[in-house]
Amino acid sequence: MFNSKKEADTEYIDLTDIDVFQQQYNENFSRLKYFGLQYLPDEEAVLDIIQDLWLKIWERKETLISQSAFRSYLYQALYRSILNYLKHDAVVKEYAGKDPYDLEEQEKEQEATHKIIEAEIYQALNRVFEELPDACRRVYAASLEGKSQKEIAEEFSISINTVKKHINNANHYMKKRLKNFWNFIIMLQAHP
Repeated sequence: MFNSKKEADTEYIDLTDIDVFQQQYNENFSRLKYFGLQYLPDEEAVLDIIQDLWLKIWERKETLISQSAFRSYLYQALYRSILNYLKHDAVVKEYAGKDPYDLEEQEKEQEATHKIIEAEIYQALNRVFEELPDACRRVYAASLEGKSQKEIAEEFSISINTVKKHINNANHYMKKRLKNFWNFIIMLQAHP
Protein backbone atom coordinates (compact mmCIF):
# COMPACT_ATOMS: atom_id res chain seq x y z
CA MET A 1 0.00 0.00 0.00
CA PHE A 2 2.74 2.49 0.88
CA ASN A 3 4.72 2.98 -2.29
CA SER A 4 8.20 3.73 -1.04
CA LYS A 5 11.77 3.12 -2.09
CA LYS A 6 14.87 2.84 0.04
CA GLU A 7 17.89 4.65 -1.30
CA ALA A 8 20.95 5.29 0.83
CA ASP A 9 18.97 4.69 4.03
CA THR A 10 16.39 7.36 3.12
CA GLU A 11 12.72 6.50 2.65
CA TYR A 12 11.21 8.14 -0.41
CA ILE A 13 7.55 8.63 -1.20
CA ASP A 14 5.95 8.78 -4.62
CA LEU A 15 3.38 11.58 -4.58
CA THR A 16 2.16 10.74 -8.09
CA ASP A 17 0.51 7.61 -6.63
CA ILE A 18 -3.01 8.63 -5.52
CA ASP A 19 -3.01 6.09 -2.65
CA VAL A 20 0.31 7.39 -1.33
CA PHE A 21 -0.89 10.98 -1.70
CA GLN A 22 -4.11 10.16 0.18
CA GLN A 23 -2.14 8.38 2.90
CA GLN A 24 0.17 11.38 3.33
CA TYR A 25 -2.84 13.68 3.45
CA ASN A 26 -4.53 11.56 6.13
CA GLU A 27 -1.36 11.18 8.20
CA ASN A 28 -0.47 14.87 8.17
CA PHE A 29 -3.81 16.69 8.08
CA SER A 30 -4.48 16.77 11.85
CA ARG A 31 -0.92 17.82 12.67
CA LEU A 32 -1.05 20.59 10.09
CA LYS A 33 -4.42 21.78 11.36
CA TYR A 34 -3.16 21.91 14.95
CA PHE A 35 0.04 23.64 13.84
CA GLY A 36 -1.91 26.17 11.79
CA LEU A 37 -4.31 26.95 14.62
CA GLN A 38 -1.35 27.90 16.80
CA TYR A 39 -0.64 30.81 14.48
CA LEU A 40 -4.11 31.57 13.20
CA PRO A 41 -7.08 30.98 15.51
CA ASP A 42 -9.53 31.04 12.60
CA GLU A 43 -10.22 27.34 11.91
CA GLU A 44 -12.00 27.96 8.61
CA ALA A 45 -9.08 30.03 7.29
CA VAL A 46 -6.58 27.39 8.44
CA LEU A 47 -8.54 24.63 6.70
CA ASP A 48 -8.66 26.70 3.49
CA ILE A 49 -4.91 27.33 3.64
CA ILE A 50 -4.23 23.62 4.21
CA GLN A 51 -6.51 22.67 1.29
CA ASP A 52 -4.66 25.12 -0.97
CA LEU A 53 -1.34 23.67 0.17
CA TRP A 54 -2.40 20.09 -0.70
CA LEU A 55 -3.81 21.25 -4.03
CA LYS A 56 -0.46 22.86 -4.92
CA ILE A 57 1.36 19.67 -3.90
CA TRP A 58 -0.95 17.56 -6.09
CA GLU A 59 -0.53 19.90 -9.05
CA ARG A 60 3.28 19.74 -8.77
CA LYS A 61 3.20 15.93 -8.44
CA GLU A 62 6.68 15.34 -7.14
CA THR A 63 7.71 11.85 -8.16
CA LEU A 64 10.07 11.01 -5.31
CA ILE A 65 10.67 13.00 -2.16
CA SER A 66 12.09 11.87 1.16
CA GLN A 67 9.59 11.38 3.98
CA SER A 68 11.42 13.69 6.40
CA ALA A 69 11.92 16.40 3.77
CA PHE A 70 8.22 16.23 2.88
CA ARG A 71 7.04 16.74 6.44
CA SER A 72 9.50 19.60 6.90
CA TYR A 73 8.26 21.13 3.64
CA LEU A 74 4.63 20.86 4.79
CA TYR A 75 5.26 22.77 8.00
CA GLN A 76 7.40 25.40 6.29
CA ALA A 77 4.88 25.93 3.48
CA LEU A 78 1.97 26.14 5.92
CA TYR A 79 3.88 28.58 8.12
CA ARG A 80 4.68 30.83 5.13
CA SER A 81 1.08 30.66 3.88
CA ILE A 82 -0.27 31.63 7.29
CA LEU A 83 2.20 34.51 7.56
CA ASN A 84 1.04 35.74 4.15
CA TYR A 85 -2.58 35.43 5.25
CA LEU A 86 -1.87 37.33 8.49
CA LYS A 87 -0.01 40.08 6.63
CA HIS A 88 -2.91 40.46 4.24
CA ASP A 89 -5.39 40.38 7.12
CA ALA A 90 -3.40 43.03 9.02
CA VAL A 91 -3.48 45.32 5.99
CA VAL A 92 -7.22 44.82 5.63
CA LYS A 93 -7.79 45.54 9.33
CA GLU A 94 -5.51 48.56 9.24
CA TYR A 95 -7.59 50.06 6.49
CA ALA A 96 -10.75 49.11 8.34
CA GLY A 97 -9.45 50.93 11.45
CA LYS A 98 -9.07 47.78 13.55
CA ASP A 99 -5.98 46.54 15.39
CA PRO A 100 -4.16 43.49 14.00
CA TYR A 101 -3.89 40.35 16.12
CA ASP A 102 -2.65 40.80 19.66
CA LEU A 103 1.15 40.31 19.66
CA GLU A 104 1.18 38.83 23.16
CA GLU A 105 -1.33 36.18 22.11
CA GLN A 106 0.71 35.39 19.00
CA GLU A 107 3.82 34.91 21.14
CA LYS A 108 1.96 32.41 23.34
CA GLU A 109 0.71 30.58 20.27
CA GLN A 110 4.18 30.49 18.74
CA GLU A 111 5.63 29.08 21.95
CA ALA A 112 3.07 26.25 21.93
CA THR A 113 3.78 25.57 18.27
CA HIS A 114 7.51 25.45 18.86
CA LYS A 115 6.96 22.88 21.61
CA ILE A 116 5.01 20.70 19.19
CA ILE A 117 7.70 21.01 16.55
CA GLU A 118 10.43 20.30 19.09
CA ALA A 119 8.55 17.14 20.08
CA GLU A 120 8.39 16.05 16.42
CA ILE A 121 12.11 16.71 15.98
CA TYR A 122 12.83 14.81 19.19
CA GLN A 123 10.80 11.86 17.85
CA ALA A 124 12.79 11.96 14.61
CA LEU A 125 16.06 12.04 16.56
CA ASN A 126 14.97 9.05 18.63
CA ARG A 127 13.82 7.15 15.54
CA VAL A 128 17.17 7.69 13.81
CA PHE A 129 19.06 6.94 17.03
CA GLU A 130 17.23 3.59 17.27
CA GLU A 131 18.34 2.76 13.71
CA LEU A 132 21.99 2.72 14.80
CA PRO A 133 23.59 -0.71 15.27
CA ASP A 134 23.33 -1.87 18.89
CA ALA A 135 27.02 -1.49 19.83
CA CYS A 136 27.26 1.88 18.10
CA ARG A 137 24.05 3.08 19.79
CA ARG A 138 25.24 2.05 23.28
CA VAL A 139 28.62 3.75 22.83
CA TYR A 140 27.00 6.88 21.39
CA ALA A 141 24.49 7.02 24.26
CA ALA A 142 27.31 6.77 26.78
CA SER A 143 29.16 9.63 25.07
CA LEU A 144 25.99 11.75 25.13
CA GLU A 145 25.79 11.10 28.87
CA GLY A 146 29.16 12.85 29.16
CA LYS A 147 31.36 9.82 29.72
CA SER A 148 34.92 10.06 28.47
CA GLN A 149 36.15 7.80 25.69
CA LYS A 150 38.35 6.01 28.21
CA GLU A 151 35.38 5.37 30.54
CA ILE A 152 33.31 4.07 27.65
CA ALA A 153 36.13 1.79 26.47
CA GLU A 154 36.46 0.33 29.96
CA GLU A 155 32.70 -0.06 30.42
CA PHE A 156 32.23 -1.98 27.15
CA SER A 157 35.65 -3.70 27.14
CA ILE A 158 36.64 -2.21 23.79
CA SER A 159 39.55 -0.09 22.62
CA ILE A 160 39.46 3.70 22.63
CA ASN A 161 39.85 3.60 18.84
CA THR A 162 36.70 1.48 18.60
CA VAL A 163 34.88 4.00 20.81
CA LYS A 164 36.04 6.82 18.51
CA LYS A 165 34.93 4.84 15.46
CA HIS A 166 31.45 4.18 16.91
CA ILE A 167 30.99 7.84 17.88
CA ASN A 168 32.21 9.03 14.48
CA ASN A 169 29.97 6.56 12.63
CA ALA A 170 26.97 7.58 14.75
CA ASN A 171 27.63 11.29 14.15
CA HIS A 172 27.88 10.77 10.39
CA TYR A 173 24.76 8.60 10.27
CA MET A 174 22.69 10.98 12.41
CA LYS A 175 23.83 13.98 10.37
CA LYS A 176 23.04 12.22 7.09
CA ARG A 177 19.59 11.01 8.18
CA LEU A 178 18.58 14.30 9.78
CA LYS A 179 19.93 16.67 7.14
CA ASN A 180 16.42 17.68 6.07
CA PHE A 181 15.62 18.88 9.57
CA TRP A 182 18.41 21.46 9.68
CA ASN A 183 16.55 23.97 7.51
CA PHE A 184 13.50 23.54 9.68
CA ILE A 185 15.51 24.03 12.90
CA ILE A 186 17.07 27.17 11.43
CA MET A 187 13.60 28.45 10.53
CA LEU A 188 12.48 27.90 14.14
CA GLN A 189 15.45 29.83 15.45
CA ALA A 190 14.77 32.68 13.03
CA HIS A 191 11.17 32.98 14.27
CA PRO A 192 11.35 32.50 18.06
